[in-house]
Amino acid sequence: MTFLDIALNIEVHYYNLEMYTYFNFLIFYKINMRILWCITGAGHFLTDTFKFMKNISEENEIIALFSNAGLEVVRMYGLYDEIENISINVIKERERGYSGDIIVGRLAMKEYDKVLIAPCTANTVAKIVYGIADSLVSNVAAQAIKCNVPVFVLPTDVEREQITEIPLNINSKKCRNCSKCIPMEVCPNYALYRSDKIRVNILKCNACLICIDKCKYNAISFGEKIKIRIRSIDLRNVEKLEGMEGIKVIRKVDDLVSLLI
Repeated sequence: MTFLDIALNIEVHYYNLEMYTYFNFLIFYKINMRILWCITGAGHFLTDTFKFMKNISEENEIIALFSNAGLEVVRMYGLYDEIENISINVIKERERGYSGDIIVGRLAMKEYDKVLIAPCTANTVAKIVYGIADSLVSNVAAQAIKCNVPVFVLPTDVEREQITEIPLNINSKKCRNCSKCIPMEVCPNYALYRSDKIRVNILKCNACLICIDKCKYNAISFGEKIKIRIRSIDLRNVEKLEGMEGIKVIRKVDDLVSLLI
């Protein structure tokens, strides 16, 4: 199914658009774009952003760029292979370094139509706001603005209180610290280990979720929702980001559709 098919069948309120805006979207929807999708180290918004990018990948070329932390987080949410499948190329910070000279050159040559940083951590937002370009993603943002390539940013920290989902987690109150831990034995990546109690090395976990059903005490969960409180400085930085030339701030996943207009 193409993205246009989805647009024609989707409920209008899904994108939180007024009716006239929705029809304008259908008329001005752009295809055959090359989008540099930069992923930083945040799980918030990650799954929904992936779903959106997957939907548009048939009519547009997606180039996925991972920061070092972004690569870790994508793997712990079990999305690396799926992102690789919808992308024509994958770029990793650990292979390109902080400067990313090749990518900067491609931006200068207008090989990318748009840059999307989603999800964008508070750390990366702060770097962009204060002109610090010491990581691959922050450098891409700086160079894209210089080269007049539109930059779209989906910050993770946009409201004082937010509900977010965490990756694999062991509930210490439910865990019995069994002498024979079946989930630990069946984990193919040895992500579960024993210290004072059963723990998870989240960097080894790839969200295969084999372990969850093996715990008869239901101590292991994935995607548990928790409430977090955002710092005032991070909220202020998002406001400053909105005032920067060359950057479009997207506050909700639903509004990612603006990338295509």
